[in-house]
Amino acid sequence: MGKKYYCDYCDKSMVATQSIIRTHIKGVVHQKLVNEHYQQYKDPETILQEESMKKPCTRFSRGECKFGGICRYSHYTQEQIMNLRAYMATKSKTIDNNPPSFEDLYKKLQNDKSTKSSMDDKNTVIYDENGVTHVLPWSYNHIFDAYGNNLPASIKKFKTSDFSNAVITNWG
Repeated sequence: MGKKYYCDYCDKSMVATQSIIRTHIKGVVHQKLVNEHYQQYKDPETILQEESMKKPCTRFSRGECKFGGICRYSHYTQEQIMNLRAYMATKSKTIDNNPPSFEDLYKKLQNDKSTKSSMDDKNTVIYDENGVTHVLPWSYNHIFDAYGNNLPASIKKFKTSDFSNAVITNWG
């Protein structure tokens, strides 16, 4: 009993002689199965490039094409090719080749830090314009943001001008 060769694509085993393996690899069934296997890993750009050069397969539209992935004609409809083109156009628009600079990221972080507010049931943290952090032993009510500087009369008795330019954050 000799050595066996197992083809993963065809799910077949055969005697491991060079001539039999070579004949098997050149076979149409093996080539079709290998092509179908690798077709699932192709990116849309490659598929579009390959399929746009091919003429449509008339046998595939009738359901008679036995070549599958190794057919020299396209098995994609014109609508599918147009959808691939539209997808590639939107994909190329969304890719940003210029990553933000360190300065842009730093400015964004500072803006986010100054406008960020998160809630905690116990403490309110305020960053004032001088960079001093104040921790207040109560939670901030965001309903007051709607009033701006025109607070209701019951709240006006507190001096709010001390914290008018402060950024309020609640830890949570």
